[in-house]
Amino acid sequence: MTIASLILLVFQIQGGFIDINVPATPIVYIKSALLNMLFATMGFVIFELFSRLGRYRRTRRSERDWRLLLLCIAITYIAISPYHHHFNTDAPPFAQSLIILLGLGALGSIIFIILNSIRLAWIIRLSFRRKMISIGLGVILICLTTSALLLVFRPDVTQAFITDSSYPIDYLQFYSLPLFSTFVLMMTYGFLYSVTSVLSLIFHLPTMGDYRRSADEMAAIQGLSVLVREVADSKKLYHWIVSTPVDAGPGKVAWLTMNDFKSGSLHPRIVASYKIEVSVAKESCDIVTIHQEATSSQQLISIDNTATDYRTKNSKSQKIMSLLAIPLVTTTEAIGTLFVAQEIPQAFENDDIESIGLFTSQASLVLENARLLDAKIEQERLASELSIAREVQQRLLPQEIPTLPNLTIAASSTPALEVGGDYYDWLDLGNGKMAFIIADVSGKGTSAAFYMAEMQGIFQGLTRIAPQPDAFMYHANQALGASLEKNVFVTAIYGILDYHSGHISFARAGHTPAIIIDVNGNAKLLRSSGLGFGLDRSKLFIDTLDVVHIRFSPGDLIVLYTDGAIEGRNSQGEEFGYDRLIDSIQSARFENAKGVHDAICQAIDRFMNPEKNYDDCTLLIVKWRGNVTQIPT
Repeated sequence: MTIASLILLVFQIQGGFIDINVPATPIVYIKSALLNMLFATMGFVIFELFSRLGRYRRTRRSERDWRLLLLCIAITYIAISPYHHHFNTDAPPFAQSLIILLGLGALGSIIFIILNSIRLAWIIRLSFRRKMISIGLGVILICLTTSALLLVFRPDVTQAFITDSSYPIDYLQFYSLPLFSTFVLMMTYGFLYSVTSVLSLIFHLPTMGDYRRSADEMAAIQGLSVLVREVADSKKLYHWIVSTPVDAGPGKVAWLTMNDFKSGSLHPRIVASYKIEVSVAKESCDIVTIHQEATSSQQLISIDNTATDYRTKNSKSQKIMSLLAIPLVTTTEAIGTLFVAQEIPQAFENDDIESIGLFTSQASLVLENARLLDAKIEQERLASELSIAREVQQRLLPQEIPTLPNLTIAASSTPALEVGGDYYDWLDLGNGKMAFIIADVSGKGTSAAFYMAEMQGIFQGLTRIAPQPDAFMYHANQALGASLEKNVFVTAIYGILDYHSGHISFARAGHTPAIIIDVNGNAKLLRSSGLGFGLDRSKLFIDTLDVVHIRFSPGDLIVLYTDGAIEGRNSQGEEFGYDRLIDSIQSARFENAKGVHDAICQAIDRFMNPEKNYDDCTLLIVKWRGNVTQIPT
């Protein structure tokens, strides 16, 4: 009120106030215009300021109420416009209608001023400091709007500051009565909004701590969701989980226990702690008992007084009096327990327990996602490494089929997994002789692949030194026997082929029998004796080894294979077996080696469809053409 009164004092000098019985001088019009502009500007500024606050977080209803307030003010302005100022004594046309319209506009303005004055959504998220600043500004605006309204409705108060008996607000009415009425409505809205804002700010101060904690808890949950997308570091996730109930919640200290999945131990281990040493946490309670009880029941454990609970009363730590143990439960199992503690008994209220429980459920989901992400990354890494290993293994096998006189060769190896333990190879020894081998490491996968690579090195190196079947087999068994594990062995067939004469000599070390098919379709299984590599490292190995000598006739062929070719099962559980293998060879015996190979593969695929062969499958086919051209090849 003081500020407005001082403004009016300026206009009191050199002109006095308006007397309705005395014609106005030009200076009165000038003062009235300036005063109208000043107060109108102040009214519009305050009105605009509070309109932004009242329309914070707009809704359809808030926008409707705001537009109706503007409409009612506009109606009031229009209804009073014929009375340009209070010197207009003649009643305008339609005076009765205008009075009704004026009453409706004024009444509607008051109603919607009240409705818009209680929209205070902007207060909720203010910090304590900003709330205090807002209270100070609100008090200033209350004083300012009260001063303006007192000038209008309490001339006796104004006269306490101004000695002249005239009513100073006549300056406003004299120039523009509609503008004067609009100013009053705007200042009324400013006054009511200031009062409701200040009162609401004051009432919100006691709940600032609880609201801030709730906001921090929600921010922590959102931050945890963001964290799992940004990092896959388990240590950072563990630290976040134990620090959040302390920084954003009612906890004083916290620690996290997890099941030790890698070691398979039944005892949990503390993976992270916050504002408490791990040693102190271990001394504060029976961590193993509480962890196992929480994870097995998948229920929260609340201890109001650690001095009276059997799981904590023998505690060596005096810093913990209240304890919460919340299991971290995923869709399939409980993977850990979050411990939150306070220094005083019965420190946790129901809302504290609910908020920590909500956070823990989110943390469980995040941890599970992190574990799945780690597993996926590890799976992709292993897949990449296995892909590289498969490429390397394929390079260990012959890359080209040799073109030799009088015979054709075909071969392939299909691992059941990314890599396998089957091996085949050949080596030209010169003088029309070629060494060949097919081998099968027991088991599948990477371990078998390593032994397969070792077998390749032995074949390539030892064949040149000891090419004869018995010598090769003996030295290969000695070399492999020193490196093979006790539960691993290798079967093989190794031989020497003279591709000029068609003579073959070979030995079998526990491998599946070779199959010989002549041009007439007669089949023979060569079951010579011999132990697998690694089964015996004594003289017994060479004593039981037989070397077989055969001579091809034109059109004869020999098929070497691993057990994956005969042990594959279809959907009815039947094995492919020797009979089907021999039938597929006989049906294609007039084809070259490649044709026979393809016929065998097609027969296996038809039999297995749609099942998958769960063992490595390797084929090596050699067909002797001889020098007889009339024999179909």
